[in-house]
Amino acid sequence: MKNTLFITIIALSLGITTCKDESTSASESNPTKETTIKIDKNMNSYVSIFEIPARDISRAINFYKEILGVEVERLKFPGMEMGLFPYQDQMVTGVIMKGEGYEPSDKGVTIYLNGGDNLQTILDKVEGNGGKIIVPKALHADESGYYALFLDSEGNKMGLHSPN
Repeated sequence: MKNTLFITIIALSLGITTCKDESTSASESNPTKETTIKIDKNMNSYVSIFEIPARDISRAINFYKEILGVEVERLKFPGMEMGLFPYQDQMVTGVIMKGEGYEPSDKGVTIYLNGGDNLQTILDKVEGNGGKIIVPKALHADESGYYALFLDSEGNKMGLHSPN
């Protein structure tokens, strides 16, 4: 079942990404010794899919709908349920997952969600919807914007990022 779901998510992801322009310049196809990473002008993100584990799928879907102000589509499959974040015009597909092997955690990888123009607007909704703020809005060390960390309704450590 996990393979079927993975294939479904990959298909969704491929369906929403743009095709790479086949015409590349000589410099792009022949990187110099100084180039360590090939730069693809069509690449907008290193992330293509993220999954947020949930124990209570309804509670988790409701949490993200409320704090982000978006619709999250609920899908059911044998042995698992998922909430699909809006994916049209997005480079990254986000999914809330409930099923065997999906355990919420405050350890490990932290996903930073787009906080829009001011992440405080979202942060103000976290605790009222069952989450907990870990790090309030703070300036990045390099002054490139602001971030915050919170636990979602399921106990996952999540982040927010915003330029303001």
